[in-house]
Amino acid sequence: MNPRFHEALNKFMEERNPKDIDEMNQLMQEFIILYNSGKIEFEESDLVKAYDLVDKASKAKSEKTELKYLHQALEVCPYCLEAKLAIISHNSDHLKMIPELIEAINLEKERLMKEGYFKKDNVGHFYMIFETRPYIRALNMLTFTYTNLGMINKAIDVAREILKLNNNDNTGIRYLLMALYAYKEEKNNLDKLFRKYPEDNLHVFVPYLVYYYKQNDLKHAREYFDKIMKVNPHFIDYFLGELDVDNNFYYSVGDESEVSTIMMEYEFLFDSVLEIGDFIVSCKEKEA
Repeated sequence: MNPRFHEALNKFMEERNPKDIDEMNQLMQEFIILYNSGKIEFEESDLVKAYDLVDKASKAKSEKTELKYLHQALEVCPYCLEAKLAIISHNSDHLKMIPELIEAINLEKERLMKEGYFKKDNVGHFYMIFETRPYIRALNMLTFTYTNLGMINKAIDVAREILKLNNNDNTGIRYLLMALYAYKEEKNNLDKLFRKYPEDNLHVFVPYLVYYYKQNDLKHAREYFDKIMKVNPHFIDYFLGELDVDNNFYYSVGDESEVSTIMMEYEFLFDSVLEIGDFIVSCKEKEA
């Protein structure tokens, strides 16, 4: 949701204090009409002004200009977490990113707790709440950073915290967590997570394939290879040297971009089983 729209809507509703859901829906329609016609006037908060600068930074044509806007955003609103995360992401040294991320996360958690966002009714729905969504993004960033550094237990702890705060898992951190469990050969946790989020897709089947390979249970590993090929037949292409890994921001389920994304996100998992490629190719040969 647009920060300006969100803030204007909140103030609009606070002033009218709807008594029930029907009145709220009616007011929502009224608000949208007024907002789109430019008839809603309110004093923007520093956070909204900071978000404008973050948006400008995302469209900047140079890193220098981008960082300039991001630092300006923090001058306007020191607790704008999106600006902090964007600045931290420019650090190519992942080890140095960790303390910066932890500091930003701790400060944001303290602020959110003071404002009541960690109340029982909110926990489990953080990504659906505009004010707590950046906090989930920050935890995601920390999880992937820990993973890239090989700090697997720490990555697992943060991923679990994300799922506790955001049950619907809008960011898909469960997929990384499945790979982390497969890496550590924790079958019980792998099964428990699958039961909570039952899906038939590449992100789920690949960790199981690797897990069974690690156990030398090649029968079950082949079964998961077969499942993988049914949901995405391009999977084998990577191991045949016919598919390069690209840094995809988006992918389509069932096509090459999904395989490319998987191989990039699960690189640490495949690095733990260096000869699994030969096994996967042999599974395909037995199909022929």
